[in-house]
Amino acid sequence: MAKFYGEFTNDTFKRQMKENRKIEELILKFATHATAVLKKEPLLAGDGWKFELNNQISLFVKLLRECLRNLHSVSPELLGRLDMYTAKLTPNGTTASDSGYDSSPNRDSVASASPKISGNVADMRLVKIVAALFKLPESAVQQEVDNARQICTEKVRRST
Repeated sequence: MAKFYGEFTNDTFKRQMKENRKIEELILKFATHATAVLKKEPLLAGDGWKFELNNQISLFVKLLRECLRNLHSVSPELLGRLDMYTAKLTPNGTTASDSGYDSSPNRDSVASASPKISGNVADMRLVKIVAALFKLPESAVQQEVDNARQICTEKVRRST
């Protein structure tokens, strides 16, 4: 993710994304950078990097989907495509790791029931991953979540 973030902050890349505006291009760019990094990872010998690549792309697509889900200007068709990509990348009965390199085709995972919605950042795996990437303290992220919760309500979402 850090390698991709370096590309993401590049002005040329931003301009390309602004002109193109295709989510698939963004996902493809991420996949390209993740492939380059994971192939070099000594902990992922053999085909291990391929399974972790699917895991990383799945996490990235989920992050995109969750960021876009609450915007009123995002088409349901786009969200549906992101849901489809996530389903294809995450095999039945498995859950994506948080990049601990524990992905493998044989790992035993139990699909859990729908998690309860919590306002605590400690319960938000993707938020914690992004906070760590940006080196933000959990308390600052919790404050942002609390502030957003006051503004982003179900009532507001229905009225838009």
